[in-house]
Amino acid sequence: MTKVRPRTIVTTDGEIDDINSFIRLLLYTNDLDVAGIILTSSKFHYSGTADKPAYRWTGTTWIPEMIERYATVYPNLIKHDPNYPSPDHLHSLYHIGNIADVGDMAEETDGSNHMVSVLLDDNPQPVYIQTWGGTNTTARALKTIQERYEGTPEWPAIKKKVEDKAVLYIILNQDDTYEQYIAKHWDLTIVNDYTNFGFFAYVWRYLPEKTQAVFQPEWFKKQIKNKGALLDQYALIGDGHYLEGEPDEFQFGTQDYLDKHPEVKPYSFISEGDSPSYFYLLAQGLRGFEHPTYGGWGGRFDLLHGKTYGNKTADYNPETGRFETEYSIARWIPDIQADFAARANWCVAERFDQAVHYPEFTEQSRDISVQAGQTITLSDPASDPNGFPLTYKWSCYYEASSYWDLSQVPLQMVMGKLGDMEIPIAQHSEPMLLEAEFPMAGSDSSEVTFTIPADAQLGDTFHILLEVANQAETPLKSYQRYILIVA
Repeated sequence: MTKVRPRTIVTTDGEIDDINSFIRLLLYTNDLDVAGIILTSSKFHYSGTADKPAYRWTGTTWIPEMIERYATVYPNLIKHDPNYPSPDHLHSLYHIGNIADVGDMAEETDGSNHMVSVLLDDNPQPVYIQTWGGTNTTARALKTIQERYEGTPEWPAIKKKVEDKAVLYIILNQDDTYEQYIAKHWDLTIVNDYTNFGFFAYVWRYLPEKTQAVFQPEWFKKQIKNKGALLDQYALIGDGHYLEGEPDEFQFGTQDYLDKHPEVKPYSFISEGDSPSYFYLLAQGLRGFEHPTYGGWGGRFDLLHGKTYGNKTADYNPETGRFETEYSIARWIPDIQADFAARANWCVAERFDQAVHYPEFTEQSRDISVQAGQTITLSDPASDPNGFPLTYKWSCYYEASSYWDLSQVPLQMVMGKLGDMEIPIAQHSEPMLLEAEFPMAGSDSSEVTFTIPADAQLGDTFHILLEVANQAETPLKSYQRYILIVA
């Protein structure tokens, strides 16, 4: 099977959860074509100017320092996947962007100019620009392109090329450069995660108790700690980590923080609020990155206007019996964390047979034309490279399928606490039954049979998911998505 490696640029402002997100990202660089790692500013972090002091600035060296720690586990990682990039290559991707102030885009920087070169190169693949901080370095890159080419014969083609190529994934607007410049001058595809990311961040305690288990101290002590020099830097509550530049109130690793927050447990999860921006590109068999409405590890999005997508869509949570906006990402959290645990083992497993690897398919998931009333059989046997037994689970992703219109369910805003602030964290429906069904024969085997509803209309879609997991202590799961289109 052909392995898809989405092309991406990471922009980050250096908060503790950015650092945690970056550590995890390094373990997934084998599955991504990383084209740039750029330090930027935000309203939460900036390096300061002659007239304005730095605010919560954590410096410019933490990224190369983490890459050096990656270098210590790299010899083991390539035993499990030779596609991991070399430490030298990752170092070459690091550039300092616009960092002086909130919304700083006054001048070209090494980081903004690197982004310009990627957006204008001859690689036709989409470039997913992850925005962990402000959009200001991205705005500066776009402004540079505009200043160079606007008014020239090349400008219409250059502008279209950039607008077709760049996909901007925003984790919470952290400065005003998107609204004040990008949105006014560029028609980009925007994926705006303004609430769901919080459930992989500081509001994770609002998740159901069963899901919270993979954010608790017991899980991290077993699965992540003592897994090499890179993961030794993965920060947890009260673990002794101290981040230079941050005020005391944000020093989550200290005893003082524990004393002031007796409700939290030592070694529990802090946050990785920016990770959903690359989760969106992972678990490639789910094909979530092909369109924001498909849904995948990074959540599922609905069209807001133009080419802008946001968190207004909800998935049905069978545990709570209601539609929830956050469930489009929360449904995958156990898989995401199990995957993280398996890769943590790769860091210390010196031989291939000492760790678990992904089940492998021989078929490539695809779109299939079907007819109303037609009986369909899909067969997709997998094998395990370590010889572990496999389990199969076929299902229909009702919310992503257009045959059922589940987008009109009334939702109400849910508020939650972040420190002393009350903030909107999600939208939920009232408890209800899911009025959708799609009977399948053989849903727990490699071959499944079902019938397309007789009343299906031309163009209706059915998103059929296959999840195959190995039966191991740290199981890994592979996915396929077949999109059936009524023709």
